[in-house]
Amino acid sequence: MYHARMSSVLFVSVVFASIAIALQGYDAAGAPKVTEAADNQSTVSGSQTNIPPPRPLNGAANPIPADQAKEHIGETNTVCGLVASARYLDTSKAKPTVLNFVHPYPDHLFSVMIPDSARPKFKDPPEVAFTNKTVCVTGAIIDYRGKPEIVVDDPSQIVVKESPQPTPDKTATNTVRETLPTANAPGAR
Repeated sequence: MYHARMSSVLFVSVVFASIAIALQGYDAAGAPKVTEAADNQSTVSGSQTNIPPPRPLNGAANPIPADQAKEHIGETNTVCGLVASARYLDTSKAKPTVLNFVHPYPDHLFSVMIPDSARPKFKDPPEVAFTNKTVCVTGAIIDYRGKPEIVVDDPSQIVVKESPQPTPDKTATNTVRETLPTANAPGAR
């Protein structure tokens, strides 16, 4: 009988010790504690699993092309594409600025809406600053009348991507001809 009681006490002690060890890896809300390791990996306490840290959205490694944004409604992410048209709707009650991507309105595939209250935060009028430029915009992708849209309240949500260098005109030549010095020219051997 003594051994049975000791086995029960030992079993309960082991269970409580296991629970205490497991709980050390959790915060007060019951969520696993996440700590940054030296190799820039996040480690969940009490786990041998390394998970990558959340990626910054503005510098997203894999931004979504504007023509695929519809597949990501409900997500917060970065969408990139060409602003094909833009308009400040100053005659409407809300006075928003709308940037239309890939194709001009009404054939656009994605849009950015900048509320009138956010316009003063921009250095230049957004409809001028971003038209015909490739930009990346970060925010919550919502459905607005059947098309994906991000509402931008801060200029930091929009980043202009660097334009590629213009390709040389195919009729022009960019070759450099080396002219060999003649026997009488200075520097000839």
